Amino acid sequence: MKILLVVVVLVSSFGEISQNPSMDQAHGLLSEGYLEEALDMFNDLEKTNGTNPEFFFLRGSCLSELGENESAITDLNISISLDNKNADAYYQRGFAYFTIGNSPMALKDFNAAIAISPNYGEAFLNRGTVQYDLGNTDAACQDWQFALDTGLTLAQALIDQLCTD
Repeated sequence: MKILLVVVVLVSSFGEISQNPSMDQAHGLLSEGYLEEALDMFNDLEKTNGTNPEFFFLRGSCLSELGENESAITDLNISISLDNKNADAYYQRGFAYFTIGNSPMALKDFNAAIAISPNYGEAFLNRGTVQYDLGNTDAACQDWQFALDTGLTLAQALIDQLCTD
């Protein structure tokens, strides 16, 4: 039984958002779910943000939300190359990889997100899903239990349904 359960964490904070009002507006549109409008604004901002990891992370997140996962991965690769300590960028790229069916790369990215942020419940939840997809049920159940312990009650349903002896 193959499951596809991935929780998307729409970034509501990336630390301090830039001093650029347009970037703040694009981020606000993304946070409010106006994805096409946000993407248009991010595309307009690309020339002035070509070395800004936050820009590529946010646009990559927007692209992922729109289902444009290959493009999202490209932007998230740039974001990570500019700032390899952003757990959210690894998480979002892991989500994009899983969505296109690349479970090994998704697992690698969820592992990286967890290494940076050891209590990242959503990363554990989704790593568990990838582990399950790869046939590693025990590891999946452990990850879902940790996600539950961090307060993600959605994990309980997975544990109840897929982790019983």
